[in-house]
Amino acid sequence: MSHDEKSQHRHPTPTVAASSPSRQDMDALVGLVSRQQHVEAEALARKLISRFPEHGFVWKALGASLKPQGRMLEAAAAQQQAVALLPGDTSAHYNLGNSLMALGRTAEAADSYRRAVALKPDYAEAHCNLGNALGAQDRLLDAAASYRQALAIQPDLIEAHARLGHALMAIDRPGEAEQHFLHVLAARPNDTQVHNSLGVMYRSQGRAVDAEACYCRVLAMTPDSAEAHNNLGNALHDQGRTDEAESCYRQALSINDAIAEPHFNLGNILRHQNQQIAAERSYRRALEIEPNYLMALNNLGLCLKKQGRLEEASACFEAAIAIKPDFLQSHCNLAPFRTYAADDAHLRLFEEQQHQLPTLPITGRISYWFALGKMREDACRYDDAFNAYAEGNRLQHAQFPHDEPREMALIERLQAVFSAAFMASHPKPVYAADKAPIFIVGMPRSGTSLIEQILSSYPGIHGAGELTDLGDVVHSISAKAGASAYPEIAGNLSTDEFRRLGNAYIARVWQLATHAECITDKLPANFLHVGMIHLMLPHAKIIHAMRDPMDSCFSCYSRLFESNNLDFAYDLGTVGRYYTRYIQLMQHWHHVLPAGTVLDLRYEDMVADTEGQARRLLDYLGLPWDERCLDFHQNKRIVKTASIAQVRKPIYRSSIARWKHFEARLGPLLDIVKPYR
Repeated sequence: MSHDEKSQHRHPTPTVAASSPSRQDMDALVGLVSRQQHVEAEALARKLISRFPEHGFVWKALGASLKPQGRMLEAAAAQQQAVALLPGDTSAHYNLGNSLMALGRTAEAADSYRRAVALKPDYAEAHCNLGNALGAQDRLLDAAASYRQALAIQPDLIEAHARLGHALMAIDRPGEAEQHFLHVLAARPNDTQVHNSLGVMYRSQGRAVDAEACYCRVLAMTPDSAEAHNNLGNALHDQGRTDEAESCYRQALSINDAIAEPHFNLGNILRHQNQQIAAERSYRRALEIEPNYLMALNNLGLCLKKQGRLEEASACFEAAIAIKPDFLQSHCNLAPFRTYAADDAHLRLFEEQQHQLPTLPITGRISYWFALGKMREDACRYDDAFNAYAEGNRLQHAQFPHDEPREMALIERLQAVFSAAFMASHPKPVYAADKAPIFIVGMPRSGTSLIEQILSSYPGIHGAGELTDLGDVVHSISAKAGASAYPEIAGNLSTDEFRRLGNAYIARVWQLATHAECITDKLPANFLHVGMIHLMLPHAKIIHAMRDPMDSCFSCYSRLFESNNLDFAYDLGTVGRYYTRYIQLMQHWHHVLPAGTVLDLRYEDMVADTEGQARRLLDYLGLPWDERCLDFHQNKRIVKTASIAQVRKPIYRSSIARWKHFEARLGPLLDIVKPYR
């Protein structure tokens, strides 16, 4: 309750002794206070106090006249004098509590409310305000207990329902909060704050449609509420309605550009749309408004990482950690970009945060274990590192189980369709050689990014990264009504149809770099489509990145990939068997395609003789040597894969035979891939 208790002022004035103010003066004082004539009441109270300084009721009236004038310090001083003179007066303690709350002296206010309820245990408003004082001290469980006590006394005390609902939300008990918010809205249907809070509660439960309805009600009553537009944007974003969400965030900012959250939310949408420069502006604006906005710092770091600005990204993560040393997200994001020593304070602090894990979403727990594994590996604590990797993989594998039977069947079907006889019987389309795609295929973590970085340092070659266009074009042939499934449908395509598919791919990809002579597409899984590449784009070059399967597979196992399409990577058995299927299919392509169609390039050879292998690579592409290929680590192009940190460094040997540090734990993997080493 925010008002002062005045009921005692309306009672008949008690009989006073001769040393007390006259009945006439007391009646006048009570009347002025009751009529809210505060200045006049103050003047009379001060006059009476000058004559009767020990009269508690007059001090109480003085406090009641000062508080509405906003003179809180003077009001509290008068009320403290009143309770000293009237220690058994319930309302005097209650009124003092209200003034102390207004001054932010919440612990003292709580003491005053406790004295009030000790004198009058059924004083519902005092129990409610005690809850407010406790809540202001973050003693939320105690606050909730006080609100419940108030409601036990007075079940229709609406303010207590509202306050209890908010307390329950703060202690993560939204299901209980709902009934209290609904009780408030039954009595106060136009309470926009409670509609908004109910929306926040629904969103926390994943009930985005219900949250949307709440925010729409708020906007129907207050269309210029920037907060409601922002919150509606959140509910729409949760439903995947990103265009509408973006519109809401922009509307919020058109109403009030000086609030940080809509800038942050807009930045998130722009970042996921790969509008990194615009996203950066939004995050920076959020941080201008709220410099300690942890998630804005963290996500600005992610945005800068996407742009290849690794030092700036790391600085953002470090700044967030400096503000909140136990901020796990930024520790996880920083981990790939720094090396941790055995006595590193960051590592020690990070290990001490495992108590946070039960409160994190599953994605946060998974990120924690992968980051901890990397930190421990840096510190040469290999057994501890493997334990962390294993836990992260266990959680991630449970989220995204791998459908091995489907993939086994696909490999068999590809080999059956694209047989040697089939490939030999199909004439190749003829293309002008002015637009030459370069495909880099293989196992993930096998050096594909290194090869692309070297090539993209050559004039006229654009490194496009991991594109999904080839798969989209290939599978488009199955989209027609009544069409057979891929790959079987490929057996029915004519030469002209293969040519049209190749042209469709080129049309899509060359939009990325219209003036490029060659464009690299380094999606490793395109090894599945080597047969289609040869028939669609016979002038395309296909580079097969190879690496020791133990290093390649363990590198996959120890890495949390940003996308969820590498579901085979999170179990030693599935990653090993994926490798065997991939290498068997590559052997098939070598068998059915003309010699020299595919260039095998081993990662270990690239490390041992970078210039020699780079020259071999350019010879395969029919390009003259260029020294810039050896300065690939100075290439500032945007790299979007897990290798972003590595390709910014000169060649290093530490990743060769890395798996040996974990050999005692990798027996099952070695048994699977040993025949292919």
